[in-house]
Amino acid sequence: MAESQYQALVAAGGLAAVLREACPGSDIDLRDAPGAFGGRVATVSEGGRAVYVMPQGGQPRFSVRHVLNGTYLSHVATTELAEVTGCAAAWLGGATPRELAAAWPFADFVDVADAYESGDRIEFAWQLKRADRTHGLHEFVEAAMREPRLRRLHPFTSHWWMSFRVAPREHRLGGPWVRAVGGGRFSVTEARKPHHDGHDAAEAVRACVAELDRLGVR
Repeated sequence: MAESQYQALVAAGGLAAVLREACPGSDIDLRDAPGAFGGRVATVSEGGRAVYVMPQGGQPRFSVRHVLNGTYLSHVATTELAEVTGCAAAWLGGATPRELAAAWPFADFVDVADAYESGDRIEFAWQLKRADRTHGLHEFVEAAMREPRLRRLHPFTSHWWMSFRVAPREHRLGGPWVRAVGGGRFSVTEARKPHHDGHDAAEAVRACVAELDRLGVR
């Protein structure tokens, strides 16, 4: 989508009007979003399903999230308005995650949806972290998921740091702490104080396991 078309979208009535045309009968909610182009974000919903769309400020790009019964299953992006409206209509129309991914490859969140359906909250958390590219931790997450000691723990993020709990509602562990420091390197610390030299992904996993040993977590 060209930037001129992107800007014309707002001038000609906005994202809500486009979604309303693509998804007739669905509810449209507009809210303020300071980082979005035009300062607005749209959510189109029907029943227990919803699609959250935020035009990203300063560039012709849309952030899209698919929601099921109040739970976010995706965090994807596209520059094509037709992909936004097409996948929104399909999702609200009852498409399964696999059907959606087949028709709209940019919106592939099958692994996340499978984990959600399984009811395994730890696996669901890992798949969400694997799909999330906003913290720069993707390489570390991929390596950590291959380490059984870490895969048994519940991952979470706080202020750009990733850490682990022994169970989803258990707050006792809270360590080790991992943060991306650039160039495919990761800081691993007892507290949230980054070392900017960092480790590569495999080294960071080993450092996390060593910290679990120190904490007495098996």
